[in-house]
Amino acid sequence: MVATKKKVAAAKQEESAVFEMADFLTLAKESYPENIQQLQQAVAEDRRSHLYLLAGPGNQQKLALALAFASMVLGDDEETQERISRLDHPDLVTVLPEKKGAAIKIAQIRAITPELTTTALESPVKVFIIDRVETLTTAAANSLLKFIEEPAGPQLIILLANKADDVLQTIVSRAQVVHLLPSPEVAKEAAASLAVFQETAQPAVFKWFEKVVARDVSSMVFLQTTLIKLIDDKEKEEQVLLWLQQLARDLFMQKTVDQPVLYFPQLVGFYKKAAERYQADQLQAVLENVLSLDKLKNVQLALQSKLEKTALECAILLG
Repeated sequence: MVATKKKVAAAKQEESAVFEMADFLTLAKESYPENIQQLQQAVAEDRRSHLYLLAGPGNQQKLALALAFASMVLGDDEETQERISRLDHPDLVTVLPEKKGAAIKIAQIRAITPELTTTALESPVKVFIIDRVETLTTAAANSLLKFIEEPAGPQLIILLANKADDVLQTIVSRAQVVHLLPSPEVAKEAAASLAVFQETAQPAVFKWFEKVVARDVSSMVFLQTTLIKLIDDKEKEEQVLLWLQQLARDLFMQKTVDQPVLYFPQLVGFYKKAAERYQADQLQAVLENVLSLDKLKNVQLALQSKLEKTALECAILLG
């Protein structure tokens, strides 16, 4: 039964995606001291909801907190905690990204359907932990909602996300949202990660945009093989979209204003070359096209698809 359980819970899940959680309790207490007390109190006072959304920074730390929450209802004895740390408890089902930064796929939600329709084996409650719920497609979210609204028995469903605003409202409206208050160390780690991303990804965004404006067909290959691999969460996606909007604005301003104030003055050579090649109405159309990406922010469409659409439309506008 345990072997079957692991197969369902971690369908096609790469070993690298599973964090070492041997000391998840300590990590959870150090990372979110106020939140873990909040959850402990809810369990102690028997006012626990069946559906929670834990939203905040710290990917490994959030998983540790979710496992700590699971331990509160599955058992806090040493043997149970050890099984939880291995994701090997028969009443614990986890859905984690198949690899770092990957989205949760509808196939992964479908894979746990048998578990959602059965009751716990050893414990009074069955626990589900689903990471990166902000990446769920509408179809996957609706599939999950069906079981959330009609649980087969006593369940605790713990959803994890970086920001509640990025999760489909149909899920948020049904969940007890816990906004995580990270320790200074966790907050610092998240900020450092974003800084590293900006240093490595911004040049790639610049290069891709230049290829798009030049109507270079290699922009698609560069997007698929290089740029998209640098973007592994919603916050980074939003940063990339902002950079693209600023680039398009710079491009238009260089063409239409005598002494423009640019977001990226280091690219003035590229801007001037494009201004010589294209008309103002063409560059205005490109700007409007890139700005329209805001309308797709909450659409459950992969970033790669959004950027491919933008590149194709820009090629037509500049053609």
